[in-house]
Amino acid sequence: MKAWKIILSSTLVAALFFSLRGQPGHQVTIFADADSIPPRTEIDASKTGLKLYPNPVESELKVESEKYDIDRLAIYSSASGELVFLCSIPVPQRASIIINMSVYPSGYYVVRTWFKDVKKPVSCSVYKT
Repeated sequence: MKAWKIILSSTLVAALFFSLRGQPGHQVTIFADADSIPPRTEIDASKTGLKLYPNPVESELKVESEKYDIDRLAIYSSASGELVFLCSIPVPQRASIIINMSVYPSGYYVVRTWFKDVKKPVSCSVYKT
């Protein structure tokens, strides 16, 4: 039996369990000691006014930012790590991006957003029912 030691931020814990669920012969131990977690390389979504709703999503995911213009948005499958959606067209502040999620299978997705006047991206988890 393989044993993995993985140190994650709290936002990725749910995605890890989803991606490893049902894989035989793997044991996962998660250490959530705050001192051992490396500093985040991304900024908090609340500082940018980023909103993703509804979460969990059934069909349409709405994304908007109250403070900054969205420069680019990408959605990745947590299970496979594959890029499933890309919006590279700039979206003005307070405008909504509506994404049809009904074509994607159920599971966790990571929405990564880049802003025009912010150096680092913002990542949020979304669950598709």
